[in-house]
Amino acid sequence: EQIQEAEEVDWNEEEQRVEVRLVKRLGSIMLSEKPLKSTDNSEVTDLLLEELEDLELETLNWSKEALALKNRVNFLNHHGEAMPDFSDDYLLKNMDEWLAPYLQGINSIRGVKGLNLHNILLGLLSYEQTQALDKLAPAKLKVASGSNIAIDYSNPTQPILAVRLQEMFGTSDTPTILQGKVKLMLHLLSPASRPMQVTQDLASFWANTYDDVKKELRGKYKKHYWPDDPLEAQATSRTKKRM
Repeated sequence: EQIQEAEEVDWNEEEQRVEVRLVKRLGSIMLSEKPLKSTDNSEVTDLLLEELEDLELETLNWSKEALALKNRVNFLNHHGEAMPDFSDDYLLKNMDEWLAPYLQGINSIRGVKGLNLHNILLGLLSYEQTQALDKLAPAKLKVASGSNIAIDYSNPTQPILAVRLQEMFGTSDTPTILQGKVKLMLHLLSPASRPMQVTQDLASFWANTYDDVKKELRGKYKKHYWPDDPLEAQATSRTKKRM
């Protein structure tokens, strides 16, 4: 029999990485093996993708920015806008299409975690889709106080704006997105960012509930501004002394 020399690609479970070895065999007998550093190998990428699919999407490095982008796109898809499919099911089953191009030179889970998912997902959107995303499902909303507050799109049927109550003074109607088609669910917070009221009808809150909430807040947060007429008051994120 002749000595056969070949590259072998295997998964190291303990190290969570793909390893490539140059192996010499005589029949079924291994004569020698030598680790290879090269990771520019389609077999390496294929095996890494297989392991990633088994480990689920959570294995990837989902920064707040990446997760927010994913949720915003899913929100628009839910409402019938023409956007790429960013559902968990699609992303998990189609990594060979959207993630594989970025895996060249990577052979480990640690290496995959170093990828910028936000930029990768953003690159899947056309210019027109990016413009539509910013217009119809903005990442943040500027409220009456001047603060830019992040919108939570984790539930595509009901996005949430969690904002301090004082920062909404002077705002009569519930803010909307998707060109006025979807009202935000407001989580109105205390100065300590504790939820005081959840509403999708801000006008009704001011008219029917604010007085009771105001009494409680005046007792707990004496340094803050709690006007009798919230619609005529100045929105603020500050205490009375700093206004």
